[in-house]
Amino acid sequence: MLVQVFAVFVMLAILSTLIIVHECGHFSVARFFGFQTPVFGFGLPFGPHWVVGKKWGTEFRIHACLLGGYVAIPELGDESNASEDAFGVPLKPFRKFPIWQRALVAFAGVGFNILFAYLVMLVMFLSLGQQSQPTVVTKLVPADSIAAKAGIKVNDTIIAINDKPVASTDDTVAALSSHRSELVHIQVLRDSKPMTIDVTTSDKGKVGMQLEGKGPATYKKVEGNFFDVARAALVRLYTLTASMMSAMGQMVEGLVGGGGDKSSGSHPKVSIGDLHGVLAVVKIGADIAKEDWSQLFLFTILISMDLAIINLLPWPALDGGHLAFMTFEAVRGRPMGERAQGEIVKWGFVSLIVLMVVIMVNDVRALVTGQLEYKKDKQHEDKADKTPLKDSTENATENGTSKSSDAPAVDATSTETSTGKKDSEPVTPPDSKSDAVPSK
Repeated sequence: MLVQVFAVFVMLAILSTLIIVHECGHFSVARFFGFQTPVFGFGLPFGPHWVVGKKWGTEFRIHACLLGGYVAIPELGDESNASEDAFGVPLKPFRKFPIWQRALVAFAGVGFNILFAYLVMLVMFLSLGQQSQPTVVTKLVPADSIAAKAGIKVNDTIIAINDKPVASTDDTVAALSSHRSELVHIQVLRDSKPMTIDVTTSDKGKVGMQLEGKGPATYKKVEGNFFDVARAALVRLYTLTASMMSAMGQMVEGLVGGGGDKSSGSHPKVSIGDLHGVLAVVKIGADIAKEDWSQLFLFTILISMDLAIINLLPWPALDGGHLAFMTFEAVRGRPMGERAQGEIVKWGFVSLIVLMVVIMVNDVRALVTGQLEYKKDKQHEDKADKTPLKDSTENATENGTSKSSDAPAVDATSTETSTGKKDSEPVTPPDSKSDAVPSK
């Protein structure tokens, strides 16, 4: 029990750190350009709050609802009404800042989350090494796919492509995708015996393999000097982010398209009930921490990048929404009318609150029914068809001990699922059903 409580505390600390990092991005860049920052709040601005200090013209508050954070920047076009009554602190006369400065302030939170994720990745590479997990062929899609015709079989473990070792399903997907309509040499282990199979990829760099990371994750030291390690960490973060963005696109396509027939390989149905949030993140993350603390490196990176990706969505009240309004202003030559923009932001914020409630209900239901139970090396059991698949056939995922996803996947795109919440907690942990939509 004590270990579980400590693990939950660690997860809450990680989430709080990511929130602070995000908000410090907005705050520091806004201060640099001279924007007013009347309030820096820890938590969502609901219920009572306590003032913990005042400095640099900013009142620092802690709110009773410790599920997020925010920085009030009225000259950016904050979600609140730009008045003294809205912030409860005196404001200076407003200044009109150029679009590029406002855009940098809006992007700063995302930028800090990306930078933080990279630093965590770099620390992991320097201290533990690059994470590696056996990549196993779990299915050939279709049965007479390119891979099947070439001689690849289910349960083959892929160890290298063109003599270059692969450490994950992401590596395998990236390697195949970089050789479109080309002959590649796939080194596999079959019954513990190494063999090389020549395969000519499709024009999309696919061969029709469904892959899954199986077995315990290990770490391998990255050879070379510091700059070699730094580059390897950057490449890993890039492939990880591409996987997450692909997974988000698949989720949206599944929700909008209404899914399809699983037997035909099209997108499985995804409903609003498949969205999960902070409670699921804490539960799964705490269980992962109990099993193997080193997995928290990758878990933190995932959530930080989730927070970055989701905040770039052009949704009102998100950072991407601010950027969308600025883009409209730049194209039009003048900003959108205050009334119209205010209505858009208001209903955008309301929609996020509604989604937050729905996600919390989903989390509680999943927790009560045991759907959030983390089972080492069994994450994909009874759930192999839960994650939407891209291009009707292919995704690539790793075992939940090292990566996030619900379904095995193929060589089109890897799916490290999980997204984040605007200026608050990330949503959808590894091994949950689907990606969540942000809520403030």
